[in-house]
Amino acid sequence: MLLGCWRRAWIEFADGRRDDKGVVVWLQTERDMVDVRIPEARGDRRDFDGCTSVEDCTFEQLQAVATSDGSCGYTDCTPVVVDGDGRRTTTAEWHTRGHGVCFQPLSAFPEPGLMTWNDDGTVMHERAPSGAYIEEWRLVPGSRQPLTAGNNLYRAGNIAVLVRDRTTPIPRQARLADLMDDYADDRAVLDGLLDCEFSVAERVDGQWTVTASTLPWLEGTRGDVDLH
Repeated sequence: MLLGCWRRAWIEFADGRRDDKGVVVWLQTERDMVDVRIPEARGDRRDFDGCTSVEDCTFEQLQAVATSDGSCGYTDCTPVVVDGDGRRTTTAEWHTRGHGVCFQPLSAFPEPGLMTWNDDGTVMHERAPSGAYIEEWRLVPGSRQPLTAGNNLYRAGNIAVLVRDRTTPIPRQARLADLMDDYADDRAVLDGLLDCEFSVAERVDGQWTVTASTLPWLEGTRGDVDLH
């Protein structure tokens, strides 16, 4: 039931805040997963004119880059249970720390997810056991075949995600915004922390184009990897 590419329609938090903006994509194969989260507040490619790498960014632009998120790894699920009303549920747990790449060194919501589906399996709700949030996900049509993952490249139908890890060690486990405060005077550390790519590419008329990325200057460009 989880297989394919899902786009988040909205998230609602325990305090009543609701967010239906930005780009949030989750791609799930039989075992492997990747998600990318680009908030509206980060801005778009136009806000990074003249940038071709993190080294070209101002400190304020790096702060905007640091608001994004992405992770990859694998998913474990409990058996699907069908209740008396026909509602299908499972509990999903995502293993990313030590098993894949994480744009944010520290997860904002490390809980498993309580998953339920509508009748045809194209709308899914995810609830945090603590009640911290509920999310609605919608299946991208045609994204359940082909499903592939390998060499930091994930594909579901006409959507793919390319992942490239940072090459420098993380000083400590913290959100990027906090690390930027800690190392505001060390530009080399900042550049190393933020040079981490999660790019969503979509295929239209046989051509793959990056539509969302943790590195915003890549948006609108053609993928430099053969995704076929």
